[in-house]
Amino acid sequence: MSHIISQNTPAYGNRDKITINANSSIIKGDTANTSSWIFSNNHIGTHIDSAFHFCQNGRKTFEIPVEEFYYRNVILVDIPCTEAKLINVSDFDTVSENIDPGLELLLIRTGYENYRAIDKYWDDNPGLAPELANYFRAHFPKLRCVGFDFISLTSWKFRPEGRESHRQFLCPPGNNSCILVIEDMALKNVDSDIDWVIVAPLFVEDGNGGAVTVFAKIV
Repeated sequence: MSHIISQNTPAYGNRDKITINANSSIIKGDTANTSSWIFSNNHIGTHIDSAFHFCQNGRKTFEIPVEEFYYRNVILVDIPCTEAKLINVSDFDTVSENIDPGLELLLIRTGYENYRAIDKYWDDNPGLAPELANYFRAHFPKLRCVGFDFISLTSWKFRPEGRESHRQFLCPPGNNSCILVIEDMALKNVDSDIDWVIVAPLFVEDGNGGAVTVFAKIV
């Protein structure tokens, strides 16, 4: 459920890029093939946002116990979008009726993956409304993570609301739990139920998020 990392990977706001260069090459007579991978921002490609991304005292990625990256109760819902909007409670109410309240990982498919090769993917993307965070906590108290097939929780056209969404999901007030966020997922080819999902992040010292490989068993 992760896109391949490439130099064509789209970036939020079209501000960042990934550069891949060969350091050594067997074809050129070197002993081995090696390369440099340069990310101008760690929040590019299929990646996770951990709490430290938006709250200074939030957990860093490597501080999250590894078992929390394993999800047994997973659902994929379809909420089609063709332009920038904030997906809100009323949108979700149309698909939530039969979802197990023990849900651990929610995947939202909008169809925006089809625009990933053009500017529309980053400059006209949907996002999640801030009030969805507490709606999810109220209806699905075991929910630990939300992932989706668009570039960011923040819609490029609703940036103030997107910043608040990040705060509401990642670092809510009081005793409310953090809901991790996986952005820019590959969900187009999921055509049956999901048995389990494993999210494998990079554990980096700074730990505010970064690239993930997402494995799933489809049944």
